[in-house]
Amino acid sequence: MAGFSKKIFAIAVLTGLLLLLDTSEAQSNQDCCLSYTKTRLPRTAITGFTEQRSSEVCDISAIIFHTKRGFKACADPKEHWVKGHLRWLSAKLRRLSQ
Repeated sequence: MAGFSKKIFAIAVLTGLLLLLDTSEAQSNQDCCLSYTKTRLPRTAITGFTEQRSSEVCDISAIIFHTKRGFKACADPKEHWVKGHLRWLSAKLRRLSQ
């Protein structure tokens, strides 16, 4: 019976450690833009975007463009070309939803 208790204790300790690791990973795994791309992205490479707000977890506001190749590029939402790309994506979405 003592061997059985040691196994249960070991499993409980390992489970607890895994839960701690999983929790700390979830808290520190926030991907934030720390700077903006200096390169204007071609519209044809963009599949979508995510908005990052400085009022939430991250330090700067940014538009995160998602590309066909699976990359993410952080752009300054105040830039003229970024605003143009967002208008283009919105128009594209409206056309698809009609």
